[in-house]
Amino acid sequence: MSNPAFQGAVDFSGLVQKQIKEPEQVTVPALVVELEQATFRAVVELSNVVPVLISFYENNQPESISLTSKLEKLVLEANGKLFLAKVNTETQPELAKAFNISTPAAVVLLLTGEPRPLFQGDQNEADLVTFLNRLLELAAKQGLNGQLTVGDPEVEPVVALSPAEQEAFDAMEVGDFDKAVAIYEKELKEKPNNDALIERLAQTKLVQRTYNQDFEKQLAIVPETPEQAITKADFIMATGDAESAFAMLLACFDIANPDQKKALTTALLELFNVVGKAHPSVIDARKALAVRMF
Repeated sequence: MSNPAFQGAVDFSGLVQKQIKEPEQVTVPALVVELEQATFRAVVELSNVVPVLISFYENNQPESISLTSKLEKLVLEANGKLFLAKVNTETQPELAKAFNISTPAAVVLLLTGEPRPLFQGDQNEADLVTFLNRLLELAAKQGLNGQLTVGDPEVEPVVALSPAEQEAFDAMEVGDFDKAVAIYEKELKEKPNNDALIERLAQTKLVQRTYNQDFEKQLAIVPETPEQAITKADFIMATGDAESAFAMLLACFDIANPDQKKALTTALLELFNVVGKAHPSVIDARKALAVRMF
């Protein structure tokens, strides 16, 4: 399966609310929709409940039609565990531009508001089945195990944002992560110890560190130093695999000097905030970190 890294994907993690909770049930008009500007934010919100696939196609591009049709079939077979948004690049050029899609037959994944490039070009259905099964396993490990039910089309999973959150969201839409970080830092000064704000700030900083990078290249690097491990951990975390990111950093303590151990601890504490203190992987990693610090 081809999987080239896309560049410049717009991030929407200002809406991320990663919390461990009972599986959330949301009613949607359909499990497969044609994505438009008007429904975009509602679809982003759905990525806090289940993995959302965005498939870009053109009617005169057979490869893109084939890929989108296969994904539609498999998403419907997933019975509410996945959601598919189809984007016609001819009628929705703004959305294609936002995700830096230059040619159709491209697929992007949204997990808790964060876009991740998947693949470009048509894929074998068997490969798609394997990939989607693995995706659901990974999503469940991260607490993203909601259930969609098709029902009243008037019901939309829209979360009201505060003025500050809306401003941060708008800043991230245009790639101004410095402004978004500053907004969340200001909010935290006014509302210290607010767990939701702490998580959103950490998530925004993570996106800022990994934005517009070649994920495939970064994930292929084999770290030889704790500093390299800290960098790679960001990209692992950005894929949603918190457990692996923590494990790699913890393993570095055995070869780290005192200054490197301090940097590793700082990196771990920052990544803990990305998924939240209640996340099982954070609880386990905190225990392991405590043992290594003393």
